[in-house]
Amino acid sequence: MKIILFFIVLLASYSFASNIDEERAQRTKEAIERSIAKEQLYAKEQVFYDSYSYDFNHTKINEDSLEHIKALEIDDLDMDDVYD
Repeated sequence: MKIILFFIVLLASYSFASNIDEERAQRTKEAIERSIAKEQLYAKEQVFYDSYSYDFNHTKINEDSLEHIKALEIDDLDMDDVYD
């Protein structure tokens, strides 16, 4: 009886592992297809984007908003006891 139970568990684990491998292969295939599509778009446009192609003005900090932020007061930066 123990042998039969052992083979059932073994068979179930094998089928579960094969399902995981199939899902991993499917995800890899989809990622490769997305990358190929992106590369085809770049080849079609023949534009390789660099930092000069983007407008980063929306990421600038409003200097007026910094007046309301309080400065942090750090009393002790001794970190020797952290690694003990």
